[in-house]
Amino acid sequence: MMRRRVDHENGDKRSRRKRPLHKTKRSNQDRHQPILSTPAVVSIVSLCLGAGFVQHHYQASRSKHALQQMGYESMPKPNIRSKLQQQPPSSSSSSSLLSDASLLTPQEDATLERDSDGIRYHLIFSTDCSPYQHWQSYLVYYSAMLVRQPGHVTRIASGCQDEEAKAIQDWFQQHIAIMSTRFHLQLTPHFSSVTNDGGKATGQDYKFFNKPFGLKYWMEHAPQLQYHQQQHQSTTASPFPSQVQDDIVILIDPDMGLMRPITRDFTHDEQTIIGKKRQQHLVTRIVGPGKPLAQAYGFGAQWARLNLTEITSTPDSPAMTMPQEDRFLYYPIGPPYLATVADMYRIAQHWTKFVPKVYEQYPHLLAEMFAACIAAAHVELPHQLISSLMVSDTTAGVELEGWSLIDSIPDDQVCSSAKSIVAYPPSTVNVPQVVHMCQRYGLGSDWFFTKHKIPADNVYDCEQPLFAEPPDPVATLFDFKQLPPAFERKPVDPKAAKRMAFMLCYIYRLLNEAATFYKKSSCGSAANYAKTRSLVGIMAGKE
Repeated sequence: MMRRRVDHENGDKRSRRKRPLHKTKRSNQDRHQPILSTPAVVSIVSLCLGAGFVQHHYQASRSKHALQQMGYESMPKPNIRSKLQQQPPSSSSSSSLLSDASLLTPQEDATLERDSDGIRYHLIFSTDCSPYQHWQSYLVYYSAMLVRQPGHVTRIASGCQDEEAKAIQDWFQQHIAIMSTRFHLQLTPHFSSVTNDGGKATGQDYKFFNKPFGLKYWMEHAPQLQYHQQQHQSTTASPFPSQVQDDIVILIDPDMGLMRPITRDFTHDEQTIIGKKRQQHLVTRIVGPGKPLAQAYGFGAQWARLNLTEITSTPDSPAMTMPQEDRFLYYPIGPPYLATVADMYRIAQHWTKFVPKVYEQYPHLLAEMFAACIAAAHVELPHQLISSLMVSDTTAGVELEGWSLIDSIPDDQVCSSAKSIVAYPPSTVNVPQVVHMCQRYGLGSDWFFTKHKIPADNVYDCEQPLFAEPPDPVATLFDFKQLPPAFERKPVDPKAAKRMAFMLCYIYRLLNEAATFYKKSSCGSAANYAKTRSLVGIMAGKE
């Protein structure tokens, strides 16, 4: 059996295509065949997850010291060199640093420790140590500061080598700690190597092991959660103190930008979309004990076609015995995930146990997501699935993503509305909580975005210009897209153009505002604020 092991070796990352799922019983040989049957789900999720492998190796190949190229050592450094090295890895610096550098005053930052109901949140996201995920992490922190996300925000970075760890810690101290005392960095061991029954590395590296194992590691080591291992092992009591158990954990992906705060409350109909059938089987509209919530994903109950007896080590797991309808209604879950600390830890314990076995049967990109579904079903924690937590795929139906909120904006205002969200106070337009930047977006032949081609080693360089931003009427200017590298001209209908325009205008404004914040706090007179950079030009080798 193939297993996950904890070590510090760098396994080779191999991207894997997802192929259709097979049904019912399978031989051992068949079990290694992919399980997905819906081409739309395959294309959407593979774009979101898979191409990161390619970009990671591309960045690594550019320089032996890729992290240094990102400006860790060469950029002017604010005078806040730190006491953080003497503090726990997930600590930030003192509130006195916020007054000049942050968008928050120290008083406002302190107020955001909890929401108005006294609830504390922990927004977390899992990464490796590559430059590719570093620039995305900066956007998460920046957007969380901008929208005034309540609670704590933590990057969980797994598998850093010693030099990488020092560089990322220095970067955090110099450029993230100034944003908020509630922002943290948690370093973890390397979780993504795959081993055989003999404990030897297979040469495979499934980097998405980092998410469940990083989550569990963070929960057991974050000082804010006060995990008590001895108590947990010796009694049936929770390993977390009572004042922490009902805190809310929010697990997102590093390629998500916050458009508004994520909280436990989904009672506002004008901002919340729930599929029609799920409205008839509500779990909750407020996250609490025994009532988790997540974004709905389109793979349905396909996780249930795996050999659940092998995965759960019991023929009686609730994941196997529940009605098929419940599997569809409550368990095709994905990020953002929301649950109390106590509930999230129950899921994490089984998620980490199940994901190596899921990967053995299904060694493809969705393995960790399927394992999350199985873990939640196994511990009988049905999720309220929300359609409007995110927008990502411009072709998605309104019951899968929050596009109906965007579709209601007038065509000639959609770009300016998207830009106005990247401000404080933001516009009053109703939008989903996050943009998931995991697709290719483009209009005409000049306006294009893919996260995989952003130059991660210099996106925040002081001397580099900012990106050009689409003009406000971009949604009405083009009825085609001609995207690199093929530049094949394809028609775009008005609805698709509006959605593309929203994504392009929001993402480039967010990139520019984050880079502007960085430059103002770090670059002095060396800062270049010209909005002239073009991703199309970069890909064509013209910049």
